[in-house]
Amino acid sequence: MKRWKKGAGLLLAAAAMTVSVPVMGYADSSVIKSVSIKVKATDLEVGDRLPEISIGTEEGEVSGGVYIYETTDKYDISDAEWLTSESKDMTIGEEPKMKVWISPGSDADTDYYFRGSYGSSNINISGGSYVSSSKDGDDLVVTLRINPIKGTYGAPEDAYWADSGYGKARWKKSEEASSGAYEVVLYRGSSEVKRLNEYKGTSYNFYPYMTKEGAYYFKVRTVPYTADEKKYGKKSEWTESEEMYISEDHVSDGRGQEDDNKPGGSPGTSGGGVTANQVGWIQDGNSWYFRYPDGSYHKNGWLTIQDYWYWFDSNGYMLTGWQYLDGRWYYLKPYTGGPQGSLATGWNYINNKWYFLNTGMFPELPGGAMVTGWLTVNGKQYYLDASGAMVEGWVKIGEDYYYFHPGTGEKAYSTTIGVFELDADGKWKK
Repeated sequence: MKRWKKGAGLLLAAAAMTVSVPVMGYADSSVIKSVSIKVKATDLEVGDRLPEISIGTEEGEVSGGVYIYETTDKYDISDAEWLTSESKDMTIGEEPKMKVWISPGSDADTDYYFRGSYGSSNINISGGSYVSSSKDGDDLVVTLRINPIKGTYGAPEDAYWADSGYGKARWKKSEEASSGAYEVVLYRGSSEVKRLNEYKGTSYNFYPYMTKEGAYYFKVRTVPYTADEKKYGKKSEWTESEEMYISEDHVSDGRGQEDDNKPGGSPGTSGGGVTANQVGWIQDGNSWYFRYPDGSYHKNGWLTIQDYWYWFDSNGYMLTGWQYLDGRWYYLKPYTGGPQGSLATGWNYINNKWYFLNTGMFPELPGGAMVTGWLTVNGKQYYLDASGAMVEGWVKIGEDYYYFHPGTGEKAYSTTIGVFELDADGKWKK
């Protein structure tokens, strides 16, 4: 199996000379003091199987695969074989191991030989690293590893939302190359909501972070995890999920978030965002307070935290439910439909009635203030009575009667309700 090259050819030539010319005496033997082996691995990628090893010369490099060569006449590489399984798919950072047989050479004046022992100090491996060496007759046998394989991790095969519940993200491990670690990012529209770095797993519940109405999606990619993976592996491309729309009625109240130990953690979360220094959200029984690093509490007014508005009374207690503040009615969500205590806006179904709380449509009203009277939304007209509740059925407004479709509250017009005709403004034609 061993391959003999130029060293063997020189020995044959020397033997022929001993037949045709008088014996001049043997050249002095010379010890080989150091060995240099060059290894080239080209086109060897993650997921590949190990190719056959080619033995070449610097001038005759092969175009692909793995090949080894030396650059001296003192010795020749005669054979090489893999010690790492050739049926194994290569992974990022892997260092395939091989065994190399080196035979001493000779020239016209010198027969070379290997002395008793060699080590890392006198065996140089270019393109790899030394492992061990031993003598096999006249040959030196060197075990080495080629340089670690570099590559890009495979992207997760799929990213999707679980069929049951809200916000349960799922993805599948790449069949190519995977570290088992992922970077996962949740978005609402173009805004980043939550990021996971070097997360181990193929599922995550994002619902605790879906505290606002909107269309959510997530992206996931494979990332290196260990020190060697980070040295030799590159992050994969992103895999993106479809959108999941969370309505105002189904947003999370923030409970279950992993990192609530910071000012602005949602009230109602277990522990209340209490830190070692007792700052931020603090829960006392069923009451919530917000404490600053200087020890003071927020009192007597509004406070905005992470784009949500809260109201605190003179004792620093966070209010919930209907509140009459500065001459206007507001609704601060008690438990559901958003972070507890946060200001409600838009349509809200409260105690079996619909209310509309200013979203900015009425510049003369503060945000979140209860709206009364006529309301036009998306080209449809509604009427909110003095209590702010949306009316339904026949209602007298001023001197006229109108009809509002039960369930939707939309005003009817240019139609007949039973035997009663409505004009283009929706008034009953008496």
